Amino acid sequence: MQVEVDKSRPARRVSWVVFLQKTALALACLLLASAGISWLAANWAHASAFQKLAGTQVLLLLLVFLAWRAMDARQPAVGHDFSTFSIMTALAAVATGGLLALVGQIYQTGADSWELFLWWAVLLLPWLLAVHTVFLGLLCGLLLNLAAALYLDVFNGRFLFGATLHWASAGLLLALINAILLALWEWAGAWLDDRWRVGPRALATAMAAWLVVAALAGFDTQAGPATPALIGLMATALMYRVYTAGRADLAIACLAAAAAFFLLAIPLIGWVESEGSLLLVIVALVVLAGLALRQLGRLIRAAAPALVTKHIDTNADTAAGLDPWYISLFRLAVMGLTAILVIVFLFMTLDPGIEQLWMAGLVVCAAGLLILKARGSVVRELGTTLAMAGLGMAGVGLYALDETAVFVRAGGAMLLGLAVYALAAGAALRFLCAFFTLALVCTLTWPEHQAYAPFDLLEGGPAWHYLPAYLRLWWLAVAGVLALAVASRAGSAALWLPLAWALVCLAQAMTWIAPSPTLLGLGQTAQQAPGLLLIWVGCALLPVLAMAALLWRERDVPRWLRVAAPAALAVASLGWMGAPGVSMALLWLVLGYALSQRALLVFAVLALLTYLGRFYYQMDASLLQKSLVLGLTGAWLLLSWRTLRAKAAAPSAAHDQSAAGPPPASNRRPGHLTASSAVSRPWALAGLWVGLAAVLLTVNGGIYQREQILAQGRQVVLALAPVDPRSLMQGDYMALRFAAEQETRRLLDQAAPQVAQAIEDRRGGWLVLRPDPDGVHHVRAVLASPDQHSDSQSDTQQDASGTILEFRLRNGRMRIVTDAWFFPEGQAARYEQARYGEFRVDSRGVGLLTGLLDEQRRPLP
Repeated sequence: MQVEVDKSRPARRVSWVVFLQKTALALACLLLASAGISWLAANWAHASAFQKLAGTQVLLLLLVFLAWRAMDARQPAVGHDFSTFSIMTALAAVATGGLLALVGQIYQTGADSWELFLWWAVLLLPWLLAVHTVFLGLLCGLLLNLAAALYLDVFNGRFLFGATLHWASAGLLLALINAILLALWEWAGAWLDDRWRVGPRALATAMAAWLVVAALAGFDTQAGPATPALIGLMATALMYRVYTAGRADLAIACLAAAAAFFLLAIPLIGWVESEGSLLLVIVALVVLAGLALRQLGRLIRAAAPALVTKHIDTNADTAAGLDPWYISLFRLAVMGLTAILVIVFLFMTLDPGIEQLWMAGLVVCAAGLLILKARGSVVRELGTTLAMAGLGMAGVGLYALDETAVFVRAGGAMLLGLAVYALAAGAALRFLCAFFTLALVCTLTWPEHQAYAPFDLLEGGPAWHYLPAYLRLWWLAVAGVLALAVASRAGSAALWLPLAWALVCLAQAMTWIAPSPTLLGLGQTAQQAPGLLLIWVGCALLPVLAMAALLWRERDVPRWLRVAAPAALAVASLGWMGAPGVSMALLWLVLGYALSQRALLVFAVLALLTYLGRFYYQMDASLLQKSLVLGLTGAWLLLSWRTLRAKAAAPSAAHDQSAAGPPPASNRRPGHLTASSAVSRPWALAGLWVGLAAVLLTVNGGIYQREQILAQGRQVVLALAPVDPRSLMQGDYMALRFAAEQETRRLLDQAAPQVAQAIEDRRGGWLVLRPDPDGVHHVRAVLASPDQHSDSQSDTQQDASGTILEFRLRNGRMRIVTDAWFFPEGQAARYEQARYGEFRVDSRGVGLLTGLLDEQRRPLP
């Protein structure tokens, strides 16, 4: 039986040259795409609708053209998913979503987001079938789940596929959809070349999540959560059976066990009515967790001899006495839930005051540590649960003792953390102990003049306020590097790796509260806080120094690469000097590869993607500054990738030629993987251009329909009241709320029951609008169908009968056409003058918001 343990720490099967090529190309494309989004947002008002739409479509056409040209290009052996052909197609897929969003934001119909995601997924299908990369498969799966979740959020689980469904039933249906997608992925596993099994695990996670959602939604039904939980248990049992006896994957089997635990816990928690019943539930959950962990341990031990027989390396963590990562996550999840219930039980029975909370926590934690010394999986899990609960209570109690000196509370937290860490058994408890203790000490030792820090830094502030966050970030990162280095030694992993992971996670979390201006804002920062510049440089240089040290100790790395790679990274670091999340993510990426820690590699990629989203929302630098820095950095990395590829091509070709013997009849170089070797070229060529044609026809068809409304639709003016948050794609926007909403709600209360029910069922209806003497339209009636209002009248008759306009009911609020108006960054003052919205409406009530008007109903100056 082949299980996950042979995959979690991959041996070095590719050279540093290939790894650096992959990293440089992927990061360059990511930064250039981010720069393009920021530039588009910054120049929203400086281009016409035609220029925006035509420019985006030309970019999409260029990406597809480059992908077509790269189909036969010679590529290094970096894998199909990292070939130039696949990367260009992936960028085209992302650009498709941007184009759809652009159409929706130029022609503001107020369409629901789930429609955008659904159309995006459908339009990507030709490219997925032709190119079949893991990225496209994951993107389609993600979009389908987002579309489904947003649909349920709008309709509350009703009217899915024409049937009236509750959230519980809808969750089960969506779990079934993900199960079908999982089966399809497993069937096409070799076709997708998903050697890391990212797709099956992602889809299995989505399936398990929807099963849990369905069980939770059962609390809102008369039958309760028992029925959806029972169905979910049968589904997870089948998943567990398949991934232990059939297509073995212990990570998914462990996920199935965790989902089953929560599905059992949900109805049990709903049954709790007293302290005694809560205690029974806690005991039952501890027993279930212990039995599940015992069974999973047996599977791992049973699989180990088979792996040795097949000469497959077993997991180094297991050999060092550590649980596999999925076992640790299982224990954290199930014991975390049980620990919360224990804390609730103690508060219900003992009701400790805030002054006694830390003492009660110490007693509970000590009891848990003593129980950990006993034998038996169930007893050990009980000890783990009590230790978790006691640690949390003691930490919160120490934090709340405001009258006690800070150094006393911080010292007490450190002593408690060291004691629990030393006496704990298992990586999960040690990780939680280290993370919680370090986070508590960092918070307690924050400067007193920032009373609510570090959390208030999320709202922004002067540059010198960020200095404490940067100091802690740097020390945590350095400590994390040292802990990872020590943990890589034989016999040290069990003690040091949980601490290393706690330091890594906490350092990356600290980047979210350590924002700062980009490179163009260094001058102003130097005047406010000169010491901050030194910390910036120190954070930016950490991945550079780590890469240099690792390359210089590798004997098979060419000398030119030992110098060139750190130098290129040092130059690129200037671009993200004010974005510590990028530096930290690259640091973990380099260390993850060097130490063969696959989990660290995955963590680094996810951290980088999430931080770039955070970086967009930082208000310290303008969008133009961000686009400039990101664009220059991405261009530099792209140039570095090209140079590295050219430098490594000649010796690689010579080595491959000597190893492969006589050249093949074709003109491909042996040892080099082309995109066409991974896909069928005729199918890829057809799918590439068919997919592009489908995108362009769909988009331009929608544009034509909206232009017809603008050209022939009737003008409608409604009073509005805007506010000013921030949007992702177009810089600033105003959230719109129209005065007609109150008029509509009053009429809905007075409407006939059948009309009101029909509007509630379809989550929307139509307004009948008539203008007042000033030309401002008001609601005179509400309709459940546009057919109730004749559209065959003359203009004079229409003026008398009114104009119909569609509205939607979304999450208890009313949306008339759209709920937002986008405007360029920095022009909020201009749009504060807006008092009215101007629309164009066709005969079926479809409206487009065309502009905002001032108090005199004139276009804003």
